[in-house]
Amino acid sequence: DGQDPADRTDPADRTDPADRTDPADRTDPADLADLDAFLRLSAELTGFDVPELRATGLAAEHHRTALAHPARDERALLHLWYVGSWPGEPPTSLRAHDQALVWRTFRADPPGAAAPGHGSWAEAPREER
Repeated sequence: DGQDPADRTDPADRTDPADRTDPADRTDPADLADLDAFLRLSAELTGFDVPELRATGLAAEHHRTALAHPARDERALLHLWYVGSWPGEPPTSLRAHDQALVWRTFRADPPGAAAPGHGSWAEAPREER
């Protein structure tokens, strides 16, 4: 019909995922009250330990982002750490994108952020760091 498939998406599917979550997936706001509590919860959710999360340089930035959202959704927190943005929003900073956990998980460099060299995509993934 010539219509862009994205235009046929149900409007309910375009809402912030944090607004559609099951209450069982929501975190008690007290779990995010201070940075250390936020990092302990984040470590439990992400599988990265607290020192690894601190090493991203994003702990305080992500804590501020999480506190700015009334929905304390665990999936949204995972999205924040792994992608560098709150669901439905742009990355909180360039650094948030570059230091997102997705790159560590796949042992890859973020596109445009590192200079691995021409054709590096054809090489096998790096070994564990």
